[in-house]
Amino acid sequence: MGWFIAQSLAFIIIAALIGLAIGIWIGWLVWGRRAKGKHLAEKAEAAARTAAAAPASGAEAESAAGSETDAEAETAEPAPALAVASTGTAAEAGVETPEAGPAAGTGTVLPAADGVTGSDDKSATDGAGTGEAEVEAAGSDVVAEAEAVARKAAEAAAAAKAAAATKPDDLQRIEGIGPKIASALVAAGYPTYASIAASNEEELRQAVAGQGIKFAPAAASWADQAQYLVDSDTKGLDEYQDYLVGGQERRAKFSEKVDYADVDEIADADAKAAAIAQDEAEAAAVAAAEPEPEPEPEPQDLQRIEGIGPKIEAALKTAGYTTYAKVAGASEAELREALTAAGIKFAPAAANWADQAQYLVDGDEDGLREFQDYLVGGQERRAKFSEKVDYADVDEITDADAKAEAIAEDEAETAAAEPEAAAEPEPEPAPQDLRRIEGIGPKIEAALQAAGYTTYAKVAAASEAELREALTTGGIKFAPAAANWAHQAQYLADGDEAGLQEFQDYLVGGQERRAKFSEKVDYADVDEITDDAAKAEAIAEDEAEAAAAGDGTESAGSGAKA
Repeated sequence: MGWFIAQSLAFIIIAALIGLAIGIWIGWLVWGRRAKGKHLAEKAEAAARTAAAAPASGAEAESAAGSETDAEAETAEPAPALAVASTGTAAEAGVETPEAGPAAGTGTVLPAADGVTGSDDKSATDGAGTGEAEVEAAGSDVVAEAEAVARKAAEAAAAAKAAAATKPDDLQRIEGIGPKIASALVAAGYPTYASIAASNEEELRQAVAGQGIKFAPAAASWADQAQYLVDSDTKGLDEYQDYLVGGQERRAKFSEKVDYADVDEIADADAKAAAIAQDEAEAAAVAAAEPEPEPEPEPQDLQRIEGIGPKIEAALKTAGYTTYAKVAGASEAELREALTAAGIKFAPAAANWADQAQYLVDGDEDGLREFQDYLVGGQERRAKFSEKVDYADVDEITDADAKAEAIAEDEAETAAAEPEAAAEPEPEPAPQDLRRIEGIGPKIEAALQAAGYTTYAKVAAASEAELREALTTGGIKFAPAAANWAHQAQYLADGDEAGLQEFQDYLVGGQERRAKFSEKVDYADVDEITDDAAKAEAIAEDEAEAAAAGDGTESAGSGAKA
């Protein structure tokens, strides 16, 4: 940290010195040009006064003109000299000729060395004015350049100040990142765990490559490690880093249920290989014990839903809505977003697609037919749908008057079927403190509540996949304890505080132990034990007591490791 601050201060001081040097140089340049223009004007005025006081002979005038021409040749631009040669008159070329002033004043033409005739004293005045204009133009250019340099210096100073104000995290906590890579990431704009966790492998590799580091074999795991640090999950990070070998992932996929050996600490090659083989065998056993994922269902005919044609069906299936169940589980906004992604902006009937799909999911063909009779052009009528009314399918009526008459009859029948005062819907229950569930912190609670899981009952009724989907929507990718949140929430929904306390004692870091939970065992809360040996001893005692109970009680979760 001290090195970074010293480097920032050095950069600011160097930038200030460079700006000071540039300012001095610009001031000297402007002063020099102005002094030079003033000197030329004074010289021209003195020559004019001398010529007016004593008119010279032809030879003297020629000599004076020759000397003045030599003096001008040292300062004037080449273009005016060429113009004099081509036109033969100084007035046409615009060259300063102070000696021509008196000749014009006396009505005589003085010969010049190159055959140029003088005009009058206005030539000298015009020449001096032109010189001053050029000096002023040059000065304005210099001022603009100085302003640009000063602006760049100010921007650099502001950037250095902002960089100094941002305190980077200790990136070397991420396995595979050393001092050089950490400095390169900070310089490339990745100073914190959060910025690394939000990036992918390619972005991080480009960042270090831009700082001259071409070899970073462990970059594939940096974002995952950083996410543990963002979540303050030290135990999870330690376990994941044990799984890594030299900062790189093993061939076998990481499993949270396996207690990996940290092979980086094993010096002997044979012992290291044996430890890796043992970890892979344990991971394979865990994977074999898990149920196979259900196969993806075959796509279904979405055109059975009124308002969905071939183009809309193709757009929905491209977005993943291939079955009635998936359409039924989607909101109107989600379905419209899928259509917008496919370039379809107009879909007036989308509001009831989920309702129609639910009839198909339930296999309720009669209910679907009745609901579709209620719809007009795929859209709901003004009067709310009632299952007690036998609606006329007005889409099959071509005559406008007959269609209006059928709709009026249906609305009258709906009004008669429904009670005048509908029962008030029950108020939405107030959000509850989800952080009482072990494994849920403030960020996870906010993500769950944003997804509608505001009470213990709602969490208890949700599956692990649904809860993880809610977290993913909220930008949270890592939640190892999600498998038992519904079980904990059920205790809270039932008001069983003693049962919740016992189950949470059984959990270790929010995750279930290898041995299944037994209600007959009084578990030690090993999360409160800091000594590793004492913690291991307590877990062993609990497992022995559970084995002795031997009642075959099923676990609520997946049997995660301690």
